[in-house]
Formats: sequence, structure tokens, C-alpha cells
Amino acid sequence: MLITALFSRLLLKKRIRKAQGISLLLLTVGVVLCNYQPTDAAASTSDSASRLRGLAATLGIAVASGFAAVYTERVLKAERPVAAAAADRAEYSLAYMQVQLASVSLVVMGTYAVCTDHAALLEHGLWHNFSGPAFLSVANSGLGGLMVAAVLKYADAVLKGYATAVSVVLTGFLSMLLFGTTLSVQYLLGIVNVIIAVILYNAKDLDRLLC
Repeated sequence: MLITALFSRLLLKKRIRKAQGISLLLLTVGVVLCNYQPTDAAASTSDSASRLRGLAATLGIAVASGFAAVYTERVLKAERPVAAAAADRAEYSLAYMQVQLASVSLVVMGTYAVCTDHAALLEHGLWHNFSGPAFLSVANSGLGGLMVAAVLKYADAVLKGYATAVSVVLTGFLSMLLFGTTLSVQYLLGIVNVIIAVILYNAKDLDRLLC
């Protein structure tokens, strides 16, 4: 979220109020607490190296995801001449841009699948074990992509990050209700942080109360 806000400031020149900056910090801490998993104190050197690689990969994903979200928002909200917008409305619609993005993903993931699972694809075919639940999962991902595009166009990338954080909280509650998962104290503290961050981000006239 912090990286997304930074890119939003650099690429879109958006001003972040003091209260929103504090909210972003609280939200980051809340998400970290929700995903915190205690480790064994007697972990080996190889485990430590694996955690460092995981941390580096997480930071890389955060930078790439933040830049992609903000740049996509910039493209969706780009100002165009009125005449061109009227003539090419279908070309610049949300659905059209999502198809463009999906086409790139299809090429990348298709190449990866062919390189790693070509033997299984040749033996069983592309649709092997593609059942009803799998279709529902794909449809849900497609609808989620359209919703994300709508959020980027009519709200912003930072609010998308807040929605993602709230989804982490809801996932924990649903996991507890459906699968009996025990929520730790750290997770509950993370929930409190996320709720406070959401309220603080949308609060008005708080900057005058801050130093």
C-alpha cells in the first residue's frame, strides 16, 4: 500500500493528506500482523536464506503490483479529445482494456504452461479435469478483474489496496466460520489496525488536528 501510494504521488501527482499517510502506515502494519506466522527459534541457516528470498520476492511483487495498478489507473483516466472519445468509446471501454491485459497474460502464462507441462498437455489435453468448480473459479477471477478495473477508473489504486486489505480480514473470518481456523491475537490486532486505517483514510478535516 505504501509503495502504491508512492507511485500514485510520483505518476499521478496526487496529494496524500497527513491523516491518510498515518492511515497507510496503520494499514500496512495491520496486513503484516494478519499474515504474521511465528517461526521456530532454532531454524536452520537454509530456512533463514529461504525467508530472505521470500522477503525479496515479496518486495519485488509489491513494487511491480503498485506500479502496475497506478499506471493502469493513469491509462484508464487519461484525458482524450471529446470528438475522439465519442468516436472511439468502445475502444477505450473497461471491457476492451481488460481484454488487452488478459491477452498479454494469456501469452505469458500459455508460454509458461507449454514450457513446464508440455508432456501432460500432450497426453491429457488442455481441458483435462476442468470441472464445474474450476469454471466457477475462472469466472470469479474474470469478474474480479472487471471490478478492479472499475475501482481504478472510478476511484484509485490506493483504495484498491484498502479493499485488498479488507479482503484479508474477511478471508480470516470466513476461514474461521467455514473451516474452524483459530485466529491468533496478532490477527485480531491486525483487524483492529485495518478497521482504524479505513476509518482514518476516509475521515474529513483531521489534518488541522495534526502537527
